[in-house]
Amino acid sequence: MSPDTGNKFTEGEDYSLSRYLKPDTPETNKIKSLQGKEYEYGDYLGTIEYSIARYFYENDRKIKDKDAVAALTNIKNNCDKNISFFKQDLEIEIIENLIELLDDEPISHHEFELAIDYVLEVIDNRSWMEDEQAYLKWATYAMGLFTEQESEEYEKSIKKFAAKIGLSSKHADLMLMKGDEEDYFEFVENYEAEDREELTEEELVTEMEKKFLSMPEDEKFDFLLENGSEFYELVGLYISDLSERGEFDKIQDLYEKLTEKYDDFLYLYVYMGGVYVEKDPALAKSYLEKALETLDRLDDLSDSTREMLRANFLNLIDRLE
Repeated sequence: MSPDTGNKFTEGEDYSLSRYLKPDTPETNKIKSLQGKEYEYGDYLGTIEYSIARYFYENDRKIKDKDAVAALTNIKNNCDKNISFFKQDLEIEIIENLIELLDDEPISHHEFELAIDYVLEVIDNRSWMEDEQAYLKWATYAMGLFTEQESEEYEKSIKKFAAKIGLSSKHADLMLMKGDEEDYFEFVENYEAEDREELTEEELVTEMEKKFLSMPEDEKFDFLLENGSEFYELVGLYISDLSERGEFDKIQDLYEKLTEKYDDFLYLYVYMGGVYVEKDPALAKSYLEKALETLDRLDDLSDSTREMLRANFLNLIDRLE
């Protein structure tokens, strides 16, 4: 339990969390999700995430993402119970900080449940990574709680992981700065965290594509030879464009040069399989089989990630037979 919140709510009169929530209305019940409403509900979302991150950083570095999921689920399912019902320190940390906010700025039961659901989705969005504390570490990093040295170590680990599974450095930056959800910059700034550039993944990809597509044709080819592993999305875009123009000789030339330079370029094999699905199914199958072979050489992949990719590749191969 954090030293500055203490037990000021749980030691007093035993209310339920529901006491601090407003009744639902037809208007609030129409809200299906807080996606796109992050700014409006940023205080509530930020309070939940900051509570989890601070508890992890200051109180218990051994908890895992599943513990945060269990705490949030228990709070959501039992918000009508007396606060003394909650026994886990992480649950109490979240509840106390929420009550402090809700006492001044209450929201409805439905909005509260949507806020919990949103954070649960944020946690789930990192479940594919090879770390049972993927969300906890990211939240602690994003909230500016890590020391400078800890932040540097975390950034290195994310970049190393991204490289191992074939993601570009741009994707690594997204995983560090943005990920799949909105950051709550105003809330974070209240805790003296470092301000970060806000770009959605779609905006970043669009920006990259526009710059690449504006290059002369020969520059595109040379750029990919020099940076193909880093900007693998653009490799796929270019191969697709060449395929539409029927320039398969150029595709093969690019493929041969890229494979000479980069080892285990997983997504290159996937792209090559894709462009030959209709033109030459046997050749497409051979590229997908290379993807399978590459998958087996990526030692740092988790079993779940490896099997998910393997199942996808095998399914594509089966459809070509």
